[in-house]
Amino acid sequence: MIRSLGRKGIPLFATGTGRSFVSYSRWHRAAPAEWGDTPTSSTLSGFLAKLPVDRMVVIPGSDEEALALAHLAPPLAARFPASLASPESLRALIDKGRFARLLEQLGLPHPRTICVSPEDDWAHLRGDAFVDTFLKPRDSQGFRLRYGVKAWHFRTPSEAIALALEARQAGLEVMLQEYIPGPPTHHYMVEGFVDRTGRVCARFVRQRLRMFPPDFGDSTYMVSVPLDRVREAVQHPDRLLAHLSYRGVFEAEFKYDERDGQFKLLEVNARPWYFIGFAANCGVDLCEMAYWDALSVAVEPVRDYEVGRHCVVGSDRFGCWQLFRQGRLTAWAWLRSWVGAHQLLFSWDDPLPGLARLLQHLWIVAARRLAGIKPRLIEE
Repeated sequence: MIRSLGRKGIPLFATGTGRSFVSYSRWHRAAPAEWGDTPTSSTLSGFLAKLPVDRMVVIPGSDEEALALAHLAPPLAARFPASLASPESLRALIDKGRFARLLEQLGLPHPRTICVSPEDDWAHLRGDAFVDTFLKPRDSQGFRLRYGVKAWHFRTPSEAIALALEARQAGLEVMLQEYIPGPPTHHYMVEGFVDRTGRVCARFVRQRLRMFPPDFGDSTYMVSVPLDRVREAVQHPDRLLAHLSYRGVFEAEFKYDERDGQFKLLEVNARPWYFIGFAANCGVDLCEMAYWDALSVAVEPVRDYEVGRHCVVGSDRFGCWQLFRQGRLTAWAWLRSWVGAHQLLFSWDDPLPGLARLLQHLWIVAARRLAGIKPRLIEE
């Protein structure tokens, strides 16, 4: 986000970056006030009120921040405009239980999902409800912050129930969702932007090529692909977002189910995501669109982008090492996939964040070795 806006000459402030590698960007400027630890509408209001600016666009970086921003009082929202959907639309996408019910209501292809409300007992579910499923959180970001993973596998219904109750005690709810088989290459992300009039101004599609961890992991190596490859899937988020009167950036994740030949909609992110810079690198700058739309300036549609561009993140080395040891990837193919790929964190016009992240990683590894701790995989 910082690079996308900085390269366009848009001055910016960042908050929450602290002493992370992000703060080393040439375009980074720390906000003159600090936001509270818990993102809420009240803490956001207090933070914005202290800023010594007359007017400034705000772009949230998390689900909690997006919801807090959507609840700003009108006078403050006018002073700090944002290209953002209504609180009701945001909750429909962020709460994966509501999201699943909405997909069912609209008849859009999605994995079979069973929600258990906080007032209900998991024990009432039949045994076949647990077949070929996993436990998926309703609050993705809160769950990952608490447990460090995206979802849970389980072996038996009793284990699933025990895990669900553990999450409930931590203030989190999970649901059963059908696991769609298939390799990482069956995952597609349709990213885009909807302006304040409801017009879809841009779409960008990337295909996942590798991921880590192998299950419930993040993309580590991907490629931009033409829109026509997933033309059928594109209609689904269009219909969903129109139903919600949505506004702003979005990322819809699909997985192709070869059992019935359908693209199943897994989730929709309603705020900037980790790989939004890759879209900008390919010619679809969604952050800049959000900036101008927030200021009520007409957004120029983008219909074409570079296809066949690859992007890699540092944690791809873990996935590649596993594939190499399993004999599913040669050293030459590994090297060839990295040559010429867009490095997500390192950039020649802004090299310090990538270098700082590398040094941070090396320091952690060295500290663990000196402490006699068995090395473990460290994600980006």
